[in-house]
Amino acid sequence: MGDQAHRPSRLILVKHGSPRIEPDRPRSQWSLSDQGRADAASLAHKLASFAPDRLVCSPEPKALETARTIGGVVALEPQLDIDLREQEADLNPFVSQAEFERQVAGMFARPDELMLGEETGLAARLRFGRALERLREARAPVVVGHGRVITLWLSDQLGIEPMAFWKRLGLGSAAIVSMPGGSIEFVDP
Repeated sequence: MGDQAHRPSRLILVKHGSPRIEPDRPRSQWSLSDQGRADAASLAHKLASFAPDRLVCSPEPKALETARTIGGVVALEPQLDIDLREQEADLNPFVSQAEFERQVAGMFARPDELMLGEETGLAARLRFGRALERLREARAPVVVGHGRVITLWLSDQLGIEPMAFWKRLGLGSAAIVSMPGGSIEFVDP
């Protein structure tokens, strides 16, 4: 019995919806775009079938807005957890998508080095893991967070290739992780 009696049977990891990109503001302050709000509503209806019993989210506006939309459909109030925030990179200058992907790939390849932003990938992964440990009593929690930190944690837990997973987990989509075993089902908006 032991440890498994106190672990979620399903972990619903949601990447926030598409943000309204504001290059002159820190990424952590971006809110959802109109498309992001529409995608969050669509995803929420699909997630209802998984019978979530808890809803936690990053305090960043784009994640909180996504969580509030989901919560309105699944009748759960989002609980903020600062440890679910994205791998910190607010001081990184705004760059092209290709350059950003190159930076992210470097960070995934060397998570213990400061490669992207103000926090190592390792520090972000450990922080995110602490937040998930606080969900041990939930059966099927919805965790609304961010692509890099979700990928860092999940690739460490399941041994998956991070860049491919990060690219597959689109904005406003979810990775449903069955426990134990770690099989992943993607749900798109």
